[in-house]
Amino acid sequence: MNQELNQREREILKEVVTHYLACSEPISSRYLAKIGKFSLSPATIRNVMLDLEEKGYLYQPHISAGRIPTDKGFRFYIQELFIEGMKSPKFIKQINEAFSSSDYSKLVETIPKIMATVTHQIGLFIAPHFGHIPLKSLDFIPVDEKRILAILIARSGTILNKLINVDTLWSRRELSIISRYLTARYAGKTLFQIKAILEKEPKVEGLEGEFLPKSLKLSQKIIEELDGIESFHIEADLTRENAANLLIKLKNSLNEKNKLMEILNKCIQYESPQVFIGEETYFTQKFDCALVASKYGMEEQTLGAVGIIGPKTMPYHLVIPVVQETAKLLSKSILAKED
Repeated sequence: MNQELNQREREILKEVVTHYLACSEPISSRYLAKIGKFSLSPATIRNVMLDLEEKGYLYQPHISAGRIPTDKGFRFYIQELFIEGMKSPKFIKQINEAFSSSDYSKLVETIPKIMATVTHQIGLFIAPHFGHIPLKSLDFIPVDEKRILAILIARSGTILNKLINVDTLWSRRELSIISRYLTARYAGKTLFQIKAILEKEPKVEGLEGEFLPKSLKLSQKIIEELDGIESFHIEADLTRENAANLLIKLKNSLNEKNKLMEILNKCIQYESPQVFIGEETYFTQKFDCALVASKYGMEEQTLGAVGIIGPKTMPYHLVIPVVQETAKLLSKSILAKED
């Protein structure tokens, strides 16, 4: 796309977008001439801006105003950021500190909240299904005749406590043996991997043969219960009116949430953060916003996504690194395997 622009057009367009993001006001040729970056007259800059308008990168809200970037203009600016490279903002440390929590339920709430706070936008987090996380240990404790407490500890130290509904009575002894059996044999595996292995295990005699099918039954029940856990978490910086209002609209519209999920699902085929602006998707067009999102996971397995939703004028040079670093930390911390 950028090949249709000459060097002067590229430089002027970049300045228009940069200053528009800073002030949210139309940028005039006179203003660009006054800041002194170009040794050009206002008339020359105006002609370049007219050319950029004809090519669809800028538009003029009314005759006496300066120019505003179009979605195409914002897209050019973002591509330039990726080409030039972006430095991680200082507040990345705040995100890093959020990963110190070992409580899974707190972690999934903390990530979107801290992202929203440091960027002053809306943070979103598609949490990984706990069944995909490598485990360090499994422990089962009877609560009553119909419920068992499953305590799953991930290799990374993340802990999930989950009440499992059962239709048969399990003794404390049975659950203790199964806990030790699964931990001893399958530490480092995920629940889905354990279930797949148990399904293929040949029948054997003795104590192992007795508890193997029971272990499989418990694994299946845990996975079924985990499927009911909400994976979509979204938080806004409530001190910012625009972010708070957009959050309310999102939470009140299941259809828009599904549209948002469709966009996030597109991210899984890319290694770097993806940016969606205005008319580029149904969701961003309806809310006249932008979305920066990235997948995270381990090796070839994508387990979720993180992102920031905000106005098209949000500071991409800060937001993109935040999304990128958060995805990287999730891949290393939540899903980390021990050597």
